[in-house]
Amino acid sequence: MSRQLALGAAMLLAAFVVCHMLGLREQVSVLSGTPPPAGGGDPLLGVAYALAWFGGVVFAPILAIAAGVLAVVDRLLSRRSAPARTAPPPR
Repeated sequence: MSRQLALGAAMLLAAFVVCHMLGLREQVSVLSGTPPPAGGGDPLLGVAYALAWFGGVVFAPILAIAAGVLAVVDRLLSRRSAPARTAPPPR
């Protein structure tokens, strides 16, 4: 489960990085009703960047922390449930 959470965090962060590298940051200004500096502007691209930003900045760290905590808890529980090694009975 912790690997799935970590993978989800990585995917959200990767989506944000891709949107940022494509230059979609300027398109967010369309959401407030102002034209982007380069002109034009697609509101859907602005929404896509905003969602990617929230995913990468807000949700990805939460998932990464949850994955780390879950991994530590799983490791601690597996150590507790492991059978204790005992010496063989005397003859």
